[in-house]
Amino acid sequence: MLGHQSKIFKKAFQNLINDKITVMAAPNRQAINYSNLLKKIFPHYNKFIFCSTGSEAVMKALRISKAITKKSLIISVTGSWHGSNDKTLFSADKNFNAFPISSGLSKYDKSKIKFIPYNNITKSKKILNKYKKRLSCILIEPVQACLPSSDIKKYLRFLKNFSKKNKIILIFDEMITGLRTDASSVQSIYKIKPDLSTFGKCFGGGTPIGIIGVSNKIEGLIKKQNPRIFLGGTFSANSISTYIGKMTVEYILKNKKKIFSDLKIKSKYFSENLNNFIKQKKLSISVYDFKSMFRIVFTKEQVKNRTQRDFFELKKMKKINLFRKFLFSKKIYYPSNGIIFLSTQTSIKDIDVILKNIKDGLIKYFKDEE
Repeated sequence: MLGHQSKIFKKAFQNLINDKITVMAAPNRQAINYSNLLKKIFPHYNKFIFCSTGSEAVMKALRISKAITKKSLIISVTGSWHGSNDKTLFSADKNFNAFPISSGLSKYDKSKIKFIPYNNITKSKKILNKYKKRLSCILIEPVQACLPSSDIKKYLRFLKNFSKKNKIILIFDEMITGLRTDASSVQSIYKIKPDLSTFGKCFGGGTPIGIIGVSNKIEGLIKKQNPRIFLGGTFSANSISTYIGKMTVEYILKNKKKIFSDLKIKSKYFSENLNNFIKQKKLSISVYDFKSMFRIVFTKEQVKNRTQRDFFELKKMKKINLFRKFLFSKKIYYPSNGIIFLSTQTSIKDIDVILKNIKDGLIKYFKDEE
């Protein structure tokens, strides 16, 4: 969000050298100070557990859920991405059954995850009712990178109510939206309190980090049941990541108005410029956005989740890949998931260059479509 090698990152790193702070990961002052700061941002959470990566944070959040509920089945949501751990490296087929997206995954792990369709209450409710007695948790990326949109509050509220009623743990994975969402989170904006949350990326300030927010409710159950849950790691809560993360978050909070006003102006400039171009050229393309996140969707039809998006995009994959290669040739990185982020270091001049090449690529490969 602040860009690579931001001023605050360089300053924090120099402080580490001057103060001779090491990568020590046993209980340390830096982790405690950072945890106290996070409690001010997220008072709903009684405890924060630090990990080395986002994937590790999700893995341990699932472990906590299974330990407390004594159940092993996970519900994931189509379109969500939860990192590289074996429990979540699955996607959904057309019947919402799991299939592996990597070799080396076990049949056991496949049998322990089911899917519900993102932003579809009717179908999700039917599947959830089928498995509710076996469920340990519902895991969701509340606003998805694959289709960023603000039209999600009703669905998130449904998941919260269903999980509460059926004593299922609700986990929000806000690796991407944490902090980027006006120095807060999706859960804060929509006033929905999950039982556990995972954070990372921006919270590391340029260093690897994963964070689990543990609600008062879950902390109470842990104390009552006293389960044996291993949550350690060689570099978990290390002084470097927690120190730089804390300095970065403090900087963002202190300069919140300036930072997010700047991102709002740039985001509006980007989306309006691109949408006007698409409308003018009558392209069968849409732009979906949430705050400073964007995704070009290669259909003019309205879609509510990744399943619907993929239905229209699969037959255009050859052109989409050519479009991606075209941008690469112009020294613009356009990732395979298609997500576009703006940062405070992205200038209007930068955006103009990016827009010019995106427009050239869209005309080159998609102008003659119906």
